[in-house]
Amino acid sequence: MPRLLLFLLALVAGAPQARAALPESAHGTTASDRGNPRLEGSLLVDRDAVRPGETLHVGLLLEMDPHWHVYWRNPGQSGAAPQLHWKLEGADVGPVAWPFPEVFRQSDGFITTYGYTDQVLLASPAAFRAGTGGTVEVRLDADVLVCEIQCIPGELHLSRPVRVAADAADSPTADFETFERFAARVPRPAGDAELGLEALYSQSAIRPGDSFRAALSVRELGPATRALEDAFVPDRVDGVEWLATGGQRPPFLGGGFLVTLKGSAPADASHGDSRLRGVLAVSRRGAQEFVEVDLPLPRAAAGAAVTTLDSPWLEPAPAASDSSGGGISLGRAIALALLGGLILNAMPCVLPVLAIKVFGLAELAQHGRGEILRHGLAYTAGVLASMAALAGIVVALRAAGTSVGWGFQFQEPLFIAAIAAVLVVFALSLFGVFEFRLDATRLASAGAEATGARRSFFEGLLAVVLATPCTAPFVGTAVGFAFASSPATIFAIFLAIGAGLAAPFLAVCAVPAWARLVPRSGPWTLQLRAALGFALLGTVVWLLSVLGRSAGADAQIALLAYLCALAAGVWIFGALQQLERVSPARIAGIALLALGLLGLRALPVSESQAAPQGTQSESEGRRFSAADVSAARASGAPVFVYFTADWCLTCKVNEHAVLENARVRGELERRGFAIFKGDWTRRDEAIRQELARFGKAGVPLYLVYGPSGQPIVLPELLTVDLFIDALQRAAPQTEEKT
Repeated sequence: MPRLLLFLLALVAGAPQARAALPESAHGTTASDRGNPRLEGSLLVDRDAVRPGETLHVGLLLEMDPHWHVYWRNPGQSGAAPQLHWKLEGADVGPVAWPFPEVFRQSDGFITTYGYTDQVLLASPAAFRAGTGGTVEVRLDADVLVCEIQCIPGELHLSRPVRVAADAADSPTADFETFERFAARVPRPAGDAELGLEALYSQSAIRPGDSFRAALSVRELGPATRALEDAFVPDRVDGVEWLATGGQRPPFLGGGFLVTLKGSAPADASHGDSRLRGVLAVSRRGAQEFVEVDLPLPRAAAGAAVTTLDSPWLEPAPAASDSSGGGISLGRAIALALLGGLILNAMPCVLPVLAIKVFGLAELAQHGRGEILRHGLAYTAGVLASMAALAGIVVALRAAGTSVGWGFQFQEPLFIAAIAAVLVVFALSLFGVFEFRLDATRLASAGAEATGARRSFFEGLLAVVLATPCTAPFVGTAVGFAFASSPATIFAIFLAIGAGLAAPFLAVCAVPAWARLVPRSGPWTLQLRAALGFALLGTVVWLLSVLGRSAGADAQIALLAYLCALAAGVWIFGALQQLERVSPARIAGIALLALGLLGLRALPVSESQAAPQGTQSESEGRRFSAADVSAARASGAPVFVYFTADWCLTCKVNEHAVLENARVRGELERRGFAIFKGDWTRRDEAIRQELARFGKAGVPLYLVYGPSGQPIVLPELLTVDLFIDALQRAAPQTEEKT
């Protein structure tokens, strides 16, 4: 409160008046350039008087001519920091509080320095000891190097009196506002800012003579207040020279960013500091913040064995990608999302629902265009609504500090159980056991009455639910872009995927001639309904297998019992509908819904009770570990890494058709590939981060590493020839030896 009062009083007083009131001894000029001083210095205090035992702030205000600058505490690759020598009887002067500096880069890129232009206040606290009294002379001797193209050294010798007395009032000088303004730019400890900071290095320890790369990761923040290469300014570290090279915004940081660095340790350097220090500028909640960075820096003696930790995130992204979050523009990401959503219709996940929609068209083919279009719009609305809900869940989880990927909901056993229940109920509807409308008088037949717009809306919801275990070309790139972007972009990308997913059916509904190509409805449609019902039950069998692998056999049995009970309840409800007993049917429907939800919640399939994942066969390869992959690569072996999940149908299709192919297995073995499998059936943060390293938000992901260099990233849909070609390109020398 007293500081706020002082600040308000300072504003009322007005800085210009106070500057004129400076004692002549407290102001000076220096660094003469052909008779013109390039630098002015003023000795400022935030109060005219102070009580014994209290702290007064003293500071040197440096004002430079246009285009001239002075240096920060770490001047960078040239220059020299100002040297301040305070002389104050009866007081202890603390260290300089350095405001966050500017970064100066020469156009040729060879020299980078850090400092200030225009004006800067280098302030320090002066704690007066008890017993001090009277008028105390504050003296300052400063050596300052000021530079434009040439550099000119300057000296300042300033002084001013300060009264120290027990009855001193908190009377601020007009320069109090200047102290407050520059204090706001002084970085504070990272612990106070509650930032998630981490340092990544290209090797396990730094030895004298090493040149290496590093990155500073900052989690869950908005954009940096400046270009990423200028967001972090490294401090002096004994035995290591640093330079920020750029940055990236990887998806796994949830909106945060990476500042990439390159470093070198001179061959004659001693062991030196084991901390990476510097200052960081970020933007959070619409305001700038400045934070001190102090992170471990592993060091080792010359000649010690170290492990190479290669990562694409240690390299700066191209400048054009800085604002896009993934190397592509928002417009291109939306176009990819539309195309990917369109292709999703051909994936095995969505085919059951598409078949149901074709069946619906057969029943609607002879209706008017308006009626058909209404169903198309209802289906599209269902798809978009569920996509919006999915995007909302992703945004909420990210806000809560949990990062997820495409298809993340299938990592939850209870969600799998819920979807299985929905599919069983829907299959029973296709068998004619009941109808969705609660008004039994309007549900007498299984014909056109069963194709209401609400049902089309529900089928749209179901299409999205069933589509998420699959991925398609372009979907992974678009979703990876979305997960690294703002909430608005996440919604835009997800809705674009939904639009692509709904587009084929909506197009058929919008063009009556296409709809009339579907055969006229008749007895065959009832047979088709039943066949589609069995297709949905087949999907339930698949879900049971996924649940069994993630939660165990007991969970499978419990879910089967629950589904049987649910089917019995649906049968009773359907019987009441067919008897046109409206009220009992409604009561039965409400009771069935309530008991179904309660039963679902009571199922023993929670994640905490899930069994550990099973062991992998020899042909599947070793379990993924980033360290093991690095070790295998360091041994000189080619490496194949694939990421999959039991609920990912695209993955299973690729594994059955390509990875288990005899030619592929023979090629992998002949070329000596080390194989690693990342199973993402259940949540695994290490795998999610590895996917994010390659801009992916979900599985599958296939990486083929040669003995050196970056991996070949294969597309989501594999072919035998494409895969073998990648193996041959990655490890051609091995082939020559055989």
